[in-house]
Amino acid sequence: MDSIAYTAPDGSAGTLIIASDMEPVARFFRKFVPAVLLALLGALTLTNGVLTYLVSRSIVKPLYALKAAAGQIRVGELDRPVRLRRQDEIGQLGSAFEEMRVRLKDSIDAGLQLERNRKEMLASISHDLKTPITAIQGCAECLRDGIADTEEQRQKYVTMILGKTAGMNRMIEDLLLYSTLDIGRLPFRFERLDIAAYMREAVEELRLDPRMNGVRLDYDNAAARPLYVQADREKLHRAVLNVVDNSLKHMEREPRMLRFELLAPDTGSTGSIALRITDNGSGIPEDALPHVFDRFFRAEPARRSDDGSSGLGLAIVKQIVEEHGGTVQALRAPVQGTSIVIRLPAGDEEAANEQRGGRS
Repeated sequence: MDSIAYTAPDGSAGTLIIASDMEPVARFFRKFVPAVLLALLGALTLTNGVLTYLVSRSIVKPLYALKAAAGQIRVGELDRPVRLRRQDEIGQLGSAFEEMRVRLKDSIDAGLQLERNRKEMLASISHDLKTPITAIQGCAECLRDGIADTEEQRQKYVTMILGKTAGMNRMIEDLLLYSTLDIGRLPFRFERLDIAAYMREAVEELRLDPRMNGVRLDYDNAAARPLYVQADREKLHRAVLNVVDNSLKHMEREPRMLRFELLAPDTGSTGSIALRITDNGSGIPEDALPHVFDRFFRAEPARRSDDGSSGLGLAIVKQIVEEHGGTVQALRAPVQGTSIVIRLPAGDEEAANEQRGGRS
């Protein structure tokens, strides 16, 4: 109830009393305030639930995925990729985690492959050494038991023993060289080399080799000019000899021929000098060509260590050529036989001119 001072028209003073009933207002508040509070509480609950779901989906769930991936890696399971498909910080974390998984898997696979290679190498060495050792043992027993009762027979057995031991020595040398190259501990002494003159001298040296009796040797420098590469003289010579040795093993028909060709890089080419060594031997089957540079690979399964081969000759060639920054490839010759093509990076012309000036 409110009172207001009031002056009547006739000038008399009075008081105006206003009385109001607040019960409807009170009823309104008693009815609607709880509903409003419940609505606000429901909205807060819904908002909290939605936010919790979104946070769980965007943060907690990816973290659980990373946790599960870490658990798989811990037990050695590395085949399941981690793909979060996000561009934010968590996505970057997932990408780093996936890169770590891939590198770890590659490292473990490389270790397992190395262990398999070692086991295969030991098995191959054991097999290849067994035949000459058995032959040496048989010859020694014959000499001990007096079966070789003449000087001629004794010399025959001694010669056989010497031949087998020489073959075993070559096999062991090849194995040591291959292992040293494989672990990268063989030093290379590179120099700028005129490979045209180098190969001309190498072919002339081969003409004096007794193993080349009856073999026609041809040399052709298609460029008819000096060709320069960065090479280690000794290692490159070993690679060429290994290719020659491999060709000699397969040249069983007359006339025997071995051709050396140097091909200079053409204008606009990749800048490599190709050395092609071609024989007219029995050739290599088409399906075996990609594998001839694998260690212990033999195109003919029947050809074992009794031919003096370690099975590492062409594998050593590949390692030496790759250390020079080049490539090597086996191809079937156009008519008959096999071509081994060694490609080496060509030296720059300016440095070649400097070397020619220094020698003049």
